[in-house]
Amino acid sequence: MDRTLQCDCGFTARAEDEDALVAEIQRHAYEAHGMTLSHGDALMLAFRAELEAIALPTTRPATPEDMEER
Repeated sequence: MDRTLQCDCGFTARAEDEDALVAEIQRHAYEAHGMTLSHGDALMLAFRAELEAIALPTTRPATPEDMEER
């Protein structure tokens, strides 16, 4: 199964396994942002993104203010 991580700059890292995803994240961080990430830091970014994708709804509930705009 492909693993992915979307960078704030718009880049998407894709790989078939965890180690390859970490390597892709490290490469992008260095080449695009001048950052050197350890294996652990890159892995933490990937896991955090996965958790956020699960925990955050893709849409937010309507608020009373939204209804006023209509």
